[in-house]
Amino acid sequence: MKKYSNWLPFLIACSAIFLSVLDLFIVNVSLPSIKTGLKGTNADMQLVIVMYIIGYASFLITGGRAGEYFGRKKVFLTGMLIFTIASLSCGLSQSAIQLNAARFVQGISGAFMVPQGIAFIPGLFPDQKERIRMLGIYGSIAGTASVIGQFLGGLIPDLGIIQQSWRLIFLINVPVGLTAVVMGLKYFKELPVKAGGKFDFVGSLLLMLTLTSLIYPLIQGREWGWPIWSLSMLFLSFSVFGYFY
Repeated sequence: MKKYSNWLPFLIACSAIFLSVLDLFIVNVSLPSIKTGLKGTNADMQLVIVMYIIGYASFLITGGRAGEYFGRKKVFLTGMLIFTIASLSCGLSQSAIQLNAARFVQGISGAFMVPQGIAFIPGLFPDQKERIRMLGIYGSIAGTASVIGQFLGGLIPDLGIIQQSWRLIFLINVPVGLTAVVMGLKYFKELPVKAGGKFDFVGSLLLMLTLTSLIYPLIQGREWGWPIWSLSMLFLSFSVFGYFY
C-alpha cells in the first residue's frame, strides 16, 4: 500500500500539464464553430491560439521561480484556481475580445501551475529509478492530452448538447480544475521555499516584456505584412533583453 501512497498526489500534479496541453490543442479544430458563435474575424480566431501561447511563454520562467520563493503548493493551487476561473470565462464569453482576454489569463495561470506540478515529483518519488519512470509517465500524459484535445475539439461542438456547444470545450475544465484544487489542498505537502533573498519582480517583468515583444510580432507580423509596429516590437524585445541582461 505504501508503494502506491504517492500516486494520488502525482495524478493531481499531472492535472496541471494535462489541462494546459489540452487547452492548447482543443481549440484548433473548434475555431470555425467559435467564429460562427461569436461572429469573430479570422484575426480574432488566430488570437484565440496566439494569446494563450503568449501568456504561457511569457510567464513560464517566472512561474517556476515563483514556486521557489512563495511555495510550490501555494503557487500550484493559485494557478489552478485562476486557470479554472479563466476557463469558465472563456466558456461564457460573449465576444471575441472577452474570449481572447480570458485565453491570455489561461496561458499565464498555466505557466504558474505547470512548473510546480513537475517539481512535486522528486519529493514524491525519491528513488531515482522510480522517479525516472514517473517523469516518463508525466511526459506521456502531456502527449496524450494533445491527442485528446484535438479529438474533443472536433467532437464536442457537433454534439448539440447546448446551444453553441463549442463553449463546452472550455467548461469541461471547470470540474477537473476544482477537483484538483480541493484534492491538492488535502494531499499536497508544501515543499521548502528558497531561503534568503527576495523575489526578483523587476527581472520577471523585464523578461515577460522581452518575450511578449518577441513572440507576438513573430506570430502576427507575418500575417499582417510586417507593419511598422511589429518591427518596433522586435527591436524593443532586444533592447529590453539587453537591459535585463
